[in-house]
Amino acid sequence: MKVKTISKLIASVLFTLSLSQAGTLVELHGTKGDAGTQLTDMVRKLDTIGYSTVGKNEHIETHYYKKYKEKNLDLLNFYTLVDKKSIRELLLANPDFGAYAPFNLLGFKKLPNAKGGDTTWYGHLDSDTMLDIIGEKDSNINKKFKVMVDKVDDLIQKEMKPTESKILSYDAKLPAQPLLKMVKKFNGVDDIEEFVEDFIVSHDTLFGKHNFIIAGFIDFKFEYDDMELDFEKYDAYWVSSLCHFQFSNSVFNHNEPQAAVFAPCSVYFYIPKGKNELHVGYATVENWIATTGIKDKAQLEYMQRIADDVVETFKELGFTVEDGTGGESAKAVATTRDLSTEISELKAMIKTMAKDIDELKKKEEIDSNSPSAKASTPVVVAPKVEVKKIEKPKNMVILPKKDFKSAKIVISDKVPDTISAYFLANPQTIEVLTYNLKINGFEVIATNKILKDKTVISITNEELKNTNSFLSVIHILVNGKDELRVQNPSYFGASYLQDKFKYGQFKQTKLALQKALGDMYISRDINKFSKLKDYHFMFGMPSFDDLITLKSEVKLKDKTKFAYTLSLPNGSTLIGHKMSLSNNEFLNIVNAENNAQILPYQSIVKDGKAVMLDPKYYLPLSLPLLTMTDFMKIRTIPDDIEAELKKDFK
Repeated sequence: MKVKTISKLIASVLFTLSLSQAGTLVELHGTKGDAGTQLTDMVRKLDTIGYSTVGKNEHIETHYYKKYKEKNLDLLNFYTLVDKKSIRELLLANPDFGAYAPFNLLGFKKLPNAKGGDTTWYGHLDSDTMLDIIGEKDSNINKKFKVMVDKVDDLIQKEMKPTESKILSYDAKLPAQPLLKMVKKFNGVDDIEEFVEDFIVSHDTLFGKHNFIIAGFIDFKFEYDDMELDFEKYDAYWVSSLCHFQFSNSVFNHNEPQAAVFAPCSVYFYIPKGKNELHVGYATVENWIATTGIKDKAQLEYMQRIADDVVETFKELGFTVEDGTGGESAKAVATTRDLSTEISELKAMIKTMAKDIDELKKKEEIDSNSPSAKASTPVVVAPKVEVKKIEKPKNMVILPKKDFKSAKIVISDKVPDTISAYFLANPQTIEVLTYNLKINGFEVIATNKILKDKTVISITNEELKNTNSFLSVIHILVNGKDELRVQNPSYFGASYLQDKFKYGQFKQTKLALQKALGDMYISRDINKFSKLKDYHFMFGMPSFDDLITLKSEVKLKDKTKFAYTLSLPNGSTLIGHKMSLSNNEFLNIVNAENNAQILPYQSIVKDGKAVMLDPKYYLPLSLPLLTMTDFMKIRTIPDDIEAELKKDFK
């Protein structure tokens, strides 16, 4: 790495002579000390310039330490950014702009005793270098790309007010083919969306086997359809952010954090309109080698090995290099090769499912045999509740009891190692359950059909209301003659209330639930308690703080279109949304119909602004048994949910 500085006339002359051959890798801006919080605050303002984050990956250095016990950085953040409106015109002009849609905003700080360790540095790959890699020749198109990127630089200057800056440049030439492009031929399909969904599941499963992580995902075709903008040039277009954790640790956490401007890699896929061809492209690791100044031979060899692994994985998926250098005809790869690939992928999925089942069995055994599960239920007197005159159902139908295999819950103040998202209880009719809830101090605010034979009752009480949060209403699934399922307030409280949560604070609510529902049992939907506060499904996925703004100025006039609304003590309003039954069907796709109590989906309106939890956070939090393969089967659902909730505020 060469950092050009001008201190003497001779150095200035040499620099000028070399400049004609040099390129800029990145202009890094600096703030003294740890500026991680300021970076986070700035990223939250990206929407003011038309940008959004596809992935927000903060404090990656802590993940390195947990996995590899190596501490070489104080801070490492990746923010993959995209301006959806501006990039559309560029993607229509040249699909290769997907190589930097999104592009990465890097933030890092070395350890205090390292050179430059007193400063947090941040920046992105230079726009000219991005354009050189993309290979676009139209100067007008390139100018629009640079204007789009410049908006981020202006925001950085405005919000971060950097006190330092330095340019990292390179002298070597970029590789002759900066982008690797491959194509997969396929026979005509009846449903292109189904074909794409099946491919994505196969893609993510196979790359997962090779220890890669999907750190972000954006479906541009869906986004522009939802925005009612023309994108008919493509039958499909999406971008996956690809990351290899061990690879990134070996480079970024070992003296080369500046190389992270290239990470995660945006891998773009598209199907041209009316063609049976799936194209893929991405910027090769040879660009890293040419520009980042990495000289360590072992690092370079490892980088090349991982790069080769990516190519081989795509070949396993039926792709061949577009220029024919892959050594196989596209036709051969797309026919006989595909059959063996599908069989091997199916076997891999079966093995993964078997492993998941074994893990679940072990978790259940641990919970059933834990001291807390075997402890005798303490004798605690439930609080007296002021009971209003509640009419008893004329026909108190008592349903047959179920033989539960899991342990009864123990209501305690002791913090558990693992925690169940839901409590199970014997079945009750809707009429009987409603009565039992009311006489035990709960307000039944809504009853909604979520799926066929799946009805959800939404309830609250004073303890829940006073959280002024998404927890102010909890849901109970009435599952016909099968069990009842109720959301565990401690599980979701640990996630939603963050530092305000103290285990045991919902004891009174649990006791009241126990009186209304009878004995309650733990479910198999289990997470480690320690994970809940900072929960995110996978590396690069949203967390609790990544709220989605549905509308900035909301006036709630017509409340009848919602499943429910609840005024909270702090003046905000919690809303449950009626989604279409077709949208709710995603539960069936991932065999989670017995957890229909995760709906109705909620939003909160505070000070006129409506926000929702990101579905990429809420769905896996609420479905702890969800695998990455399952998640990819419903990859469009988070966007569908967001779109449906936004319509409610139009």
